[in-house]
Amino acid sequence: MSDDEYRDSDDDDTPGPAPLTGEAHADLDVEETLSSASVVVASNRVRNYTAESTPEWLETVVRTDPGRNVARNRGVDEASGEWIIVADDDITFPTTMTAMLVEGMSEHHVVGLEDFWPMDWLLTRYMVFHRSVWEAVGGFDEDREHGGDTDFCIRCEKAGARVCKLPRDVVPHHDVDTTLTRSGHLEWLYYLTRHHPVTMAPKLLQFAFQKAGLTRGQYG
Repeated sequence: MSDDEYRDSDDDDTPGPAPLTGEAHADLDVEETLSSASVVVASNRVRNYTAESTPEWLETVVRTDPGRNVARNRGVDEASGEWIIVADDDITFPTTMTAMLVEGMSEHHVVGLEDFWPMDWLLTRYMVFHRSVWEAVGGFDEDREHGGDTDFCIRCEKAGARVCKLPRDVVPHHDVDTTLTRSGHLEWLYYLTRHHPVTMAPKLLQFAFQKAGLTRGQYG
């Protein structure tokens, strides 16, 4: 993975995590590095690819609470690690890459897979952060089933964290990407705009232009 595969959600001068290259992590002890980390998976499905692919020595907390963000928060509460990896249940867990991230991150970084156009934040499919960031923003919004990852990242930025994106394809994904219905999509945008009007205003314009056929994006 090349150095430029970190994509920051802003242009501030705060250094990002160390690059994910073999040279930068030549002496990495994966198990030791992740001894202070916990994986949290919200899942009520029979097949949990993520839990199946985490090493036995890495604490993996699977929560089946109703509501994915409720399950994520309860999982972080239950976990013992200072570094938290929130993941969906349909990935092959990237153990070595996660150790590289944890070794290179500081406590104010939030790193994960980039969201879909035109959002500038991360997906809870795979997201890494320090427990102190989660505590500072009060965790994920438990009233939300969808959109909680975007809201969480925006609140992290407002609290002073730096959100850094990875390409979605660096983590194997076993499910097909799904999209919201039109009514669900509008409700999600209304929720985000109501909570973060200044941040979301440019995104609403991008959506409007795309719907009018003036720009192209991934949401049709």
